[in-house]
Amino acid sequence: MSTKSASICGLGLLFSLVTIFCPPVLPQGSQSAKENTTNEIPLQVIVVRSPEEARDVLDRLKKGENFAQLAREKSVDPTADAGGYMGIFNPAALRAELRDALRGVGSGQVSPVARIPSGYAILKIMEKGDSAPVKEADTARNFALAATGAVKYVLDVDGLSEAETALIRFPKASDWNADPGNVCELRKQSLTYVTGLLSDVVSPTHRDDLARKPAIDVMQMHFALAQLYAYQGNMDSAVEQYQESYRIASSDVPSAIPQMEEALGIIYLHKSEMENDAYRAPGEKCLLPIRAGSCYQKTSDSQKAIEYFLKYLDKKPEELEVRWLLNLAYMTLGKYPEKVPQQFLIPPSAFESREDVRRFVDVAFEAGLKSFSTAGGVIVDDFENNGLFDVVTSGFESCASLHYFHNNGDGTFTDQTEKAGLSGQFGGLNIIQTDYNNDGCIDILVLRGGWEFPQRKSLLRNNCDGTFTDVTVEAGLAEPTSSQAAVWADINNDGLLDLFVANERGTAQLFLNKGDGTFKDISISSGISGDGSAFSKGVAAADYDNDGYVDFYVSNLNGDNFLYHNNHDNTFTEVGREAGVPGSRAGFATWFFDYDNDGLPDIFVTSYFTSVDETVRTYLGLPHNAGALKLYKNLGNGKFRDVTAQAGLDKVFMPMGANFGDIDNDGYLDIYMGTGNPSYASLVPSVLLRNHDGKYFEDVTFSSGTGELHKGHGIAFADLAHTGNEDIIHSVGGATLGDRHQIRVFRNPGHGSDWISLKLVGVKSNRVAIGTRIKVTVENEGQGIRSIYRTVGSGGSFGASPLEQHIGLGKSARIVSIELFWPASKTHQVFHDVGKNQFLEIKEFGETYAKLDRKPFRLGGQQMEAIASAGSASNGEANKN
Repeated sequence: MSTKSASICGLGLLFSLVTIFCPPVLPQGSQSAKENTTNEIPLQVIVVRSPEEARDVLDRLKKGENFAQLAREKSVDPTADAGGYMGIFNPAALRAELRDALRGVGSGQVSPVARIPSGYAILKIMEKGDSAPVKEADTARNFALAATGAVKYVLDVDGLSEAETALIRFPKASDWNADPGNVCELRKQSLTYVTGLLSDVVSPTHRDDLARKPAIDVMQMHFALAQLYAYQGNMDSAVEQYQESYRIASSDVPSAIPQMEEALGIIYLHKSEMENDAYRAPGEKCLLPIRAGSCYQKTSDSQKAIEYFLKYLDKKPEELEVRWLLNLAYMTLGKYPEKVPQQFLIPPSAFESREDVRRFVDVAFEAGLKSFSTAGGVIVDDFENNGLFDVVTSGFESCASLHYFHNNGDGTFTDQTEKAGLSGQFGGLNIIQTDYNNDGCIDILVLRGGWEFPQRKSLLRNNCDGTFTDVTVEAGLAEPTSSQAAVWADINNDGLLDLFVANERGTAQLFLNKGDGTFKDISISSGISGDGSAFSKGVAAADYDNDGYVDFYVSNLNGDNFLYHNNHDNTFTEVGREAGVPGSRAGFATWFFDYDNDGLPDIFVTSYFTSVDETVRTYLGLPHNAGALKLYKNLGNGKFRDVTAQAGLDKVFMPMGANFGDIDNDGYLDIYMGTGNPSYASLVPSVLLRNHDGKYFEDVTFSSGTGELHKGHGIAFADLAHTGNEDIIHSVGGATLGDRHQIRVFRNPGHGSDWISLKLVGVKSNRVAIGTRIKVTVENEGQGIRSIYRTVGSGGSFGASPLEQHIGLGKSARIVSIELFWPASKTHQVFHDVGKNQFLEIKEFGETYAKLDRKPFRLGGQQMEAIASAGSASNGEANKN
């Protein structure tokens, strides 16, 4: 989930949602703006959609380029046509962020970049005697030249920034973010307050006041109120306010007409989805391409969306984002491709897979996994030590608790959140599992504050009786930070799992496990803290150089990624650029995995550009302006080689949640990525990529039926039904209340290949064996002998698969040997001629293994193909051994 992209909201919101009519809301005892500044000054502004664009603009300004011309070329604010000219203002009237940015800025100088709801702003104090810039005749030509190579970011229609601004400006105590329950209450109060206040400001009772204000300010107030209603999912009220903004634009602010038409198309399409139950009961309704039999029954809002998209395209026919959304709207009516105007058609070939991997079917609802949530994480693991995988989910929504789904062992799950003691654990964009105290029971870490303000984490100790206890404070992990990314790893091989937290604002954190239930913060002494400038979105752990000590890779949204080499003394050295793994300077989900089974952990890291345009370019085979996914092959000498292009991954999507597993049990790890950003315009499919023998990846999204259109977050691969096939569990939902979605559980249809499942138990090493390395040597009939490599962990950096390792073996397989390496004890174990298609438990130092009695069952209560034969094969192999 991204922070913000582009917004039609300009100067009206720069002064805050309501300060045009009302003074800023300040906490008691805060200094007012009047005490800060007094003089009126002429100002210009450039607002762009991303930090990357802002840095580029600021660099160009420092090199002497003309501010007004850059504003016309780059700014998304309505002042762009006027060269960014805002007028003459007392800085006290500006938003706090802009007042802060102007401190120390003199006449003729530009400010540093300021983050505001509509994007990233740079201000200039005009020199005395300067007049308002006049639009040059060749602006269109210059804009066209400047736009070459620029990423077009998605139009922001969702209200998240408006809701966040309301919360940040609302009066609160200094420690307000230390308690998730308190954050929930303040969220509700601030949203109610600002929605009511702004609704009153634009009501007929203030008609005379409104008439005295500039039309652009009034338009933006209506738009801001529309955004707040859209955030809450009140679509009728949102449409009313968007329409009023459009009416004002049509008569008084013509430059805003195209964006308002796109915004109305987006909001009507979203309203149509909600009215046709595409979020609560998605079925096939939001799988791309939408099949004719799944078209919407209530069609009026989709038709209105088409009307506004066509109006926009009449002015700007080349815009890929709106063309894409137009095609989706026609799909909802069952009129794609026949009725789509030919000049705007996205061809059906864009929605075809070159390979058929059989169709996965969503069985979440039938299985009782009824989680209707905002963006969030997911863990699949055996929390009750009964051989069954339970499911835990979280949500970005401040007032939504975790959900704990107990596996009933019959293909269904029961929500036991309250019984588990998790009903008071609110929020949490991501969650990961561990066994931090080595008691044999899997614990949970909740990560909060991602994309927004700092919040405390929660470490939830599993009491080994089906309940959890919050031990965050006593463990020493309660400091609020902004994060959704962390990883557990034993950095010094003492058998205790330590914790690396990658933060978005502020330094990274490394906590050393002291073995008594508490942690020591060694962030600074270890050398991983950095200067706090990185906006980190993912972190992964592996021993990339095979020296017996775990290393870390950190993906950053705003610059090069970091590779921290372990110096064997609780310190690390950053070697990312030296090792050749800088990323695309817009990193997100990441992990180590051995994609080509050569025994060396490789690195995969996604790029994250909130651009429907760039995603459409991937499907149409057009050149990209944004950086692609990255796959770095480990060369075995401490260096990596970028093999993105030769692996077929030179593509741009919009991935957030992502993880890996083996969908067809061929022994090579595949990739599934959930996509999107908060905007209701971000309707792009999740992506399933099949690994071909460690050589390249093929997009099989559409043949597999896994192309969920809505916002994808936590993803896990797990054999939920003990059939020997990994299903895909996908936590779907956006950042707003109006974008909540039912979880997906895509049941694997099976592909006839063999497998082995290994539950490893540490003795001297950490109990759940995180970091233990596995080598399975297998002979496939007619194909010779090969080795398959895995490292115990939960997979990707957004979503957590079971720590028990499922390993595909390919067709007609014979296991020659299973080899384990335990870093903490430096122990090697080797087992020969192990039977396939069974579940095994292996303890560190053990000379034998135990066979686990796990029978297959029907996931979701529906008959699965070949389930009886799968069970017979599994039991037969177990009896042989």
